[in-house]
Amino acid sequence: MSDFLEYSFRIVGPKPDTISMLRLAAYMAELARLMGCQESVHFERIEDKSVAIVAVAPQSEIPLISPRIRAAASGDTTSAWRRINEYLAEDGWMAEMTLPRSAELVVFPGKSKAASVIRAMSQPTSVQGRLVRLEGVGDVVSVGLDIDGDLTARIYMDARNAQQLATFFHRHVRLGGEGRWKRDANGKWSLEKLVASSFEVLEDDDLKNVLLRLADTIPSGAGNGILKAVEELRTA
Repeated sequence: MSDFLEYSFRIVGPKPDTISMLRLAAYMAELARLMGCQESVHFERIEDKSVAIVAVAPQSEIPLISPRIRAAASGDTTSAWRRINEYLAEDGWMAEMTLPRSAELVVFPGKSKAASVIRAMSQPTSVQGRLVRLEGVGDVVSVGLDIDGDLTARIYMDARNAQQLATFFHRHVRLGGEGRWKRDANGKWSLEKLVASSFEVLEDDDLKNVLLRLADTIPSGAGNGILKAVEELRTA
């Protein structure tokens, strides 16, 4: 492969005979997403002395791949970069990669960036979006909401409530219940799972009509009083 150059992602800590195939596959999948150019990047080998995942890419793709990895390491983090470091933090390892041509060493800090105070917690949670999916045949079904274009599939509801919810298919609803939150290695919280126990149907109305209805509820002449109160707060 004279027209290809190598990217060696070396995980510091495990050996080939101490890391499971499943975990290794998870690292390889996120590494492929981080590098991009997925049709051109190929797996080459696992080096024996440590767990070093060696991938090769055409020389013509190096100007695309290396800046992408460098930018992620500099703080322009992609989801793949975050997940790799989360995996490393969970396993208690770190990793490094040498970029071809420049020989620049990119460090994946992993365990040193782990947020160790609170990793997961449950608390009352509500989410809202357009109802686009109900799926399941048992006592608990999966609920899909389209939230700003993001299809959320980690929401569950008992079948009886789901039957009532189904009558509002493609309507905007708010679901409430017990949410399971998880913090990643960068300290960012994300909703991992919501067991919804109630729902509320939201009005599908445009902003203009909402503002007109809101205006009807404000007494005549009250606007000047509101502006005066805001100005007083600013100068207090």
